[in-house]
Amino acid sequence: MKVFAVLASAAISFAATAQSFPAGDAPLDKITGQPGFTGIFHSWGFIGDSLSSGEHESRNADGTMGYHDLYEYSWGQRICQATGAKGDNYSQGGETASGWIEHFWNNPNNGNNNIDAKVSPKQGYIIALGVNDFNRGDKAGNPDVDINLSDFTKNADTFAGNYGGIIQRVKSIQPEAKIFVVTTPRDGQDRKEFNSVIRKMADIFSNVYVIDLEKYAPDYSEGSDIRQNYYMGGHLSAAGYLLTSWIMMDYIDWIVRHNMDDFRQVAFIGTGLKY
Repeated sequence: MKVFAVLASAAISFAATAQSFPAGDAPLDKITGQPGFTGIFHSWGFIGDSLSSGEHESRNADGTMGYHDLYEYSWGQRICQATGAKGDNYSQGGETASGWIEHFWNNPNNGNNNIDAKVSPKQGYIIALGVNDFNRGDKAGNPDVDINLSDFTKNADTFAGNYGGIIQRVKSIQPEAKIFVVTTPRDGQDRKEFNSVIRKMADIFSNVYVIDLEKYAPDYSEGSDIRQNYYMGGHLSAAGYLLTSWIMMDYIDWIVRHNMDDFRQVAFIGTGLKY
């Protein structure tokens, strides 16, 4: 049976891809459909593009394409439903790192009721950007050079500078927030340089953790099981967004289990309390 052809079991096994972890304990060895320790977060901010927005494609009778951000179907809102958390989608179709700063921070003007990311700080954030930046030819940049750690307004106008600037802006309103940055999965495009930038964020900033889909998620290329069963055009189907929520939750659960002390005080984020 193909890996993703049927979701008949509560757990789906992947072949281990990381030699540095014991068998059965690498990220995404199993997709359980359960929140695990993702449930310790009660508030989330989801920063991203169409694939973070539950975007669906439609076709009119004449073949004209329609694109619809259906936030209630997004993997972020599925995480909230599974855990009882509350979350906001700071995302929209076509978004880039530089665009996000303008549309959700500097001058909120976006397709999600012009939501302002500064208004309601969260305990946790998931940042899933990079596809549109790559597609339009943005420079990946160098995080060590392009990020000004003392003044994010002086960051370079590269993917690295803008992505780092998003993290800096989040930290300016919620310094102890846990931030999960997501690499783009393998899909036949060479985004290695962009994914290297994303991974580097965990080295530069505290409380930043990598959800490395490029390394651990299954193949998303044309003809793959994911594409055949969980896509509708160039975007995910409702089942695909639900599956993605399971992938995110299992990965976050894995990160928490391997860094328990880091997450001990999640309940105090934003309260001013300390242990």
